Amino acid sequence: MIDQGLLKKISEIVGPEHVLKGKNYLSKYFPRLEEEPQLVLVRPQDEFDLSEVMIIASENKVPVYSVRRERMNDDLASKEGLLVDFSRMDQIKEIDRRNLMAHIYAGVSYETLQKKCLEKDCKLLLPAAATSRSVLRSYLDRDILLGSGGYRAPNLSIFHAVLSDGRIWVSGSQQMTSEGIADFREDQGPQFSLFFGASEDIFGLPFYGIVYTYPLREARKVLLFAFDQLEPAKDLAYKVSREEHCFECLTANSRYLSVLCSSSADEAEKMREQLPPWLTVVTLEHRRELVELWERYVRADAENLGGKPLEGELVEVIDRQLQKPWYLFERDYFKGAMQHIFHYDSYKRVPQLFSEVTAAAQAVGYPAEEIGQVIIPVYFGGAGYCESDLYYNPDDSEEAGRVEKLYEQAYRSLLDKKTFVDKPVGKLASMVYGLVDEGFLNMIKLFKRIVDPAGIMNPGQLLEGV
Repeated sequence: MIDQGLLKKISEIVGPEHVLKGKNYLSKYFPRLEEEPQLVLVRPQDEFDLSEVMIIASENKVPVYSVRRERMNDDLASKEGLLVDFSRMDQIKEIDRRNLMAHIYAGVSYETLQKKCLEKDCKLLLPAAATSRSVLRSYLDRDILLGSGGYRAPNLSIFHAVLSDGRIWVSGSQQMTSEGIADFREDQGPQFSLFFGASEDIFGLPFYGIVYTYPLREARKVLLFAFDQLEPAKDLAYKVSREEHCFECLTANSRYLSVLCSSSADEAEKMREQLPPWLTVVTLEHRRELVELWERYVRADAENLGGKPLEGELVEVIDRQLQKPWYLFERDYFKGAMQHIFHYDSYKRVPQLFSEVTAAAQAVGYPAEEIGQVIIPVYFGGAGYCESDLYYNPDDSEEAGRVEKLYEQAYRSLLDKKTFVDKPVGKLASMVYGLVDEGFLNMIKLFKRIVDPAGIMNPGQLLEGV
């Protein structure tokens, strides 16, 4: 139990209405709470509040956890400590249209920033599988972006983080630190620390960053091509991304798209009946003449691969979907919960790796035809982001157990095939880090001891015991 005197000090910093305890407040982050949580919610307004809270926590050796996604792991709720929510830190400091950069705090959402960017004739790259509405969180976590085909991650140039003792870490070029004096600076030009990316905040809490924006082009075109089989569908996506004839590109099956583009289970089932088994989506954005030229190339490529062009209302539905961020938690409506299996690999191996997932599904009795699957090209088709969505009823213990077993078996098969998994968390982190070189783990542990000697910053959230 956290000392009341300590909570009083924190209340004096952030305001008593922003230091909260109990199910009523924490159920937002832990939807399936059964017992009274031990965490205390703290909502700082700015970096000064955040730094002072961390100083108090450090002096008293109180663990600090951060809200890293919309829905957190229920196991975390039973731990004692502070849970920091950045939602009040929602200021947009500047949208620099000339340099195509947005200076934002961690509480700024995709929806808010996209609206402000559009007013300045620019826009964001939107995520295809985000677990948080926060732009900074999503970009730091290296979430796959719908525009990943032609742009490299990470999608930001600098960020600031508070360390466990309240000091500020500034990452990136020193020429871009006019926002404040840093206690730590990385003298690496425009690069920034890869330690913080997808680290589950075990080293520090990122609270501010400069993210990239993109100009609005003269013309935009959305093309859809239907396929009966995965092989030619993914070949089209690979070809247009390698030849740079797309802005956004993806290949998905009917189950994935029907859930993504609907808002109720009935609507999703009706939509699936109207969709082809596989659909490749290609968007073109640039000057009008270039878009028209690219369209001719893409249509010819699709025809050669046996793709059937689709027109009409479905194009409008897909285009509307592309104009907003895709959140994993918004797909829970279909069955009540959703688990996703993701990995990166060469386009050539995608069918084989997807078959590993379906084989695992058949082995545990999960209907393989109900798995939603999508492939998104990464950096001109140099790799493909592969995702398999598993929909299930969390209140059905047998069904939930089946999905958990499928998740583990599928990943073991995929890792045996040497596929690449980015940003592993939870059980998956144990599986992935159990295969890496011991020197890599020692480096993580050493850096953790340097920046968080007391071990209070998100303990155990990336690796058990770290």
